[in-house]
Amino acid sequence: MKKLLLLLLTCSSLSTVLAQGEWHPYFSVEENVHFTDIAADYNYTSLSLFAANAGMRMGGFYNHNEALSGEITLGVTGIGTPASFSRKIIPVEFVGHYNILPEQEGGMLSRFTIDMGVGSGLSESLNGRFGFSEHVLFGAHLEMPNITPIGTVIMGTRYTLFVDDYIDGMVVPNTGNDGVLRFYTSLRLDGLPKKAREAMAHAESVAAKLRGELISINEEHKEELKALQAELTSSEAKISNLNDSLKACIELNAVASKEAVTTTELPKGYYVVIGSFPTKAMADAYTEYVAIDGITIAYEEELDTYRVVLNKHDSLREAVSARDKAKSITPNAWIAVY
Repeated sequence: MKKLLLLLLTCSSLSTVLAQGEWHPYFSVEENVHFTDIAADYNYTSLSLFAANAGMRMGGFYNHNEALSGEITLGVTGIGTPASFSRKIIPVEFVGHYNILPEQEGGMLSRFTIDMGVGSGLSESLNGRFGFSEHVLFGAHLEMPNITPIGTVIMGTRYTLFVDDYIDGMVVPNTGNDGVLRFYTSLRLDGLPKKAREAMAHAESVAAKLRGELISINEEHKEELKALQAELTSSEAKISNLNDSLKACIELNAVASKEAVTTTELPKGYYVVIGSFPTKAMADAYTEYVAIDGITIAYEEELDTYRVVLNKHDSLREAVSARDKAKSITPNAWIAVY
């Protein structure tokens, strides 16, 4: 009992140390051949022989790296020869694996490992009584990850050597201890495939890099945004100044318009018109350009225009004569009657 507790304590300590690795659920079925004081039966056409030597196991499988791995399992194993004896063993085992095959990518076979381990368990002996029996084991197994999408199929064989000689229910002096050769097939549930895990890790790395670049870009754009905001503020100030200037020009133009003589203020008669402009400033500029006496700027309210007119004439004949003379200033001179 003390040996079993020591073994369980060792396994528990190892599992705690390796807790940061990759643990996976593990299940196996096996068929055994015993090497005891009672000769084994190899007539496997008998179903009773299969049943007597069948076993199953479950536990945890630990992947440390491509070379090293291990497992901790609890199983129920049968050994026997029909009509001679049949025993059940309930072992707890800790097994280490060392991979001797270079890493394979995408093939049927990923590992070929050499296995060594220790265990202890309840063994049925004489009269249906159980006792604890320690054992060591060694063997090899193959790992095939591409057979099923839910995990890795493992096939292997192990030889278990017990420290006792009563596994078969009898002790024979001057003979070796009992042993069992086991052939097993197991399934290790790996979760996401390695390529998927690598793809997820790569995606997380890219996402982290993009987050960093985004933060950097945001910091750079903050400075650009500040500069644009400052430029926008300056532009708004300039626009405001231009609006003020425009308002002032409109007001000045309105004042200047009020200074012009309206056509209703002109005495009735005939006038020669030598120009018509949309603003008084343009009419004033034209007046300075022709530089002759007797010019009046008259505002025509109905047409919203400023006319440059010459002196008043009482008769049409005088106005026609004045118009002909005015054509030396502009050929478009014409007569207006007020």
